[in-house]
Amino acid sequence: MMRCWLSTFSFAAALVGTSALAADGARGIGYAATGPIFDLPAGMSVERLEMHVSFHSVRLAYVFKSRKPQTVHFRFALPDMPVDASEDIAALDKNYKAAGLAADTQPANYMNLSVRADGKPVVLGGHGRALLNGKDVTRQLLDAGVPLLSGPDGSTWRHLAPEVRTKLEASGLISLDAALWIYQADFEWDQTFEPGETRVDVSYATLANYWSDITVDHFPEIAPGGPATRAYCIDDALRRAFFRKPFSYDIYTVTHLAAPSSRWRGPVGHYRLVVDKGAATNLVAFCPLAARKISPTTFEWTATNYNQGSQTGVLFFMNQNAASSGAQE
Repeated sequence: MMRCWLSTFSFAAALVGTSALAADGARGIGYAATGPIFDLPAGMSVERLEMHVSFHSVRLAYVFKSRKPQTVHFRFALPDMPVDASEDIAALDKNYKAAGLAADTQPANYMNLSVRADGKPVVLGGHGRALLNGKDVTRQLLDAGVPLLSGPDGSTWRHLAPEVRTKLEASGLISLDAALWIYQADFEWDQTFEPGETRVDVSYATLANYWSDITVDHFPEIAPGGPATRAYCIDDALRRAFFRKPFSYDIYTVTHLAAPSSRWRGPVGHYRLVVDKGAATNLVAFCPLAARKISPTTFEWTATNYNQGSQTGVLFFMNQNAASSGAQE
């Protein structure tokens, strides 16, 4: 079970992701949203991109430049969500059953995804689906009159008709009162661009992955040359700071996955990464090491003509006393 809560709503669950970063960091990347995903037509480019990463949120700001009026299709994929955590979803309205039955065409926004174009909110479309062992079982559930999502306490699963319950149990979709499938939402929108520059802002609440099995007297991941050291560019200064008070910190990863920049018709003209560790007594590690500290809690790295990698990962060492003490380094 993860030990973090969303800043705007709560969602208790755990997931192990797979990626190059996961393999190098040895512990997986947890929940990672992917996007926005888009293919730029001829005559369009990404002039600027700013990424702001904190423990609670990821914010992306794109400035596109177009030579003529064009429309581009965007997609943003939220990570898979264990359905047995459905009692923590604030994305469903009071009519839980109706919302769960419509969750394929009206996807639950369980990470509070928000998009704005030149400051104006963008209406998101998209779809949601139920998956069991990688197989799409959305129609199987809806055809049986079973909501993809439940209300508080999983009440929907406890009140199924006996014949429906028997059928779902035989298919491996439920066990006792627990739904065994996972839910995944993709959001989409079409963005119109006029000649010149258009700014698109994307933000969402993160679900950090908690490193639950740290043994402080044997922590090879952050040793010199260790997998976390390589994945998150941990230096000697951070290592010393952690081991001065190792039991003071909870360790989490926040990872954002992005569409390959090869689909953007060239590199980003100007790129800026900002990482906010939240409190001055927290520690943070991320690549590249050349990032500079611009305030007691924030770090910045900039580049020109930059080809963004497929993922950005940040390792947060959260001081357990930071919120109550307000101490500053």
